[in-house]
Amino acid sequence: MTRSLVIGGSGYVGRELLRQLGARDADELHVLGRSQPAADLPATWIEADITQRESLRAALAGREYDVIYHLASLPGDTGDPLQMVTVNLLGLTHALEIARDMPGLQRFVLSSSISAYEWYPATKFRAPAYQPVDEEHPTRPEDMYSVTKRAQELIALTFWHQDRLPVTVLRLTAVIGPEGSGGGRSWRMFARMLAEGKRVEIPFFSMKEICHFIDLRDAARMHIVAAEHPAAVGQIFNCCGAESTSGAAFAAALQRLRPGIEVVTGFPWSMAQGDVIEFDMRKARERLGFTPEWGIGDTLAHLLAWVEGGGLERTPDPDEEVSDSGVAAD
Repeated sequence: MTRSLVIGGSGYVGRELLRQLGARDADELHVLGRSQPAADLPATWIEADITQRESLRAALAGREYDVIYHLASLPGDTGDPLQMVTVNLLGLTHALEIARDMPGLQRFVLSSSISAYEWYPATKFRAPAYQPVDEEHPTRPEDMYSVTKRAQELIALTFWHQDRLPVTVLRLTAVIGPEGSGGGRSWRMFARMLAEGKRVEIPFFSMKEICHFIDLRDAARMHIVAAEHPAAVGQIFNCCGAESTSGAAFAAALQRLRPGIEVVTGFPWSMAQGDVIEFDMRKARERLGFTPEWGIGDTLAHLLAWVEGGGLERTPDPDEEVSDSGVAAD
């Protein structure tokens, strides 16, 4: 029996992570947050605010975990620097301090973002120093969201270097899937356009643009692999799909699923901003044996099936202030 705590489990990637952990029937799951998650999550809820150090300690007093997954971050730049620092950095530090005092903890998995390199949809695109971008690429964050994501990584890895807390960091690219909230909130807008079935804007500024995505299911699955593989400790890994995708390929995949739908560029959630960006997954493949399972066609089919199955009506549109990392879109 693996005892796991998911901080930010009611968010976009967090919900899928809980589903996958719950399906294994071998985990004791707890989820920590400020508000109670949906009733269908297979976990015990712990009410706490990560920004409140003493109340967080009280909520977790006497509890021991084998794995802690930290997915609680603001899902984008709120325009309030103090809020960004308080939630993303202070909240994480509180969680790391508690984790450090758990003698049986085997892994602390931090959900970060490729924005830690610098790329964030609302900022001007600068070409990478080289491509595909691997984990050794320079980090050049210039907006508050990206800066706090990179700072999260540095803080977490400091606990590894100084205290031997077994930390692993995942840098997620744009995560695509149903039930968009938090970092996936823009995909819910995209899903509404799919539901209407007439015209859809895709997350590219041109058909020639190349960007990188990851299926929601693969993103959650990589968190579990990172929590269990001994080679993951003290490391940062890109978390993205097996292949990058051009605007033209994205549009073609959509039109195969919805023949006759008009596809246009301009959806306001593009990392490459009309240019080209690709990420390297070799480190995860070689060290962890992890390979993404779903390509862009599979991912869009999964999202469309959710739409056609009444997902937009069945699943409320959450207005979460603190969620998990999702689309560079953390």
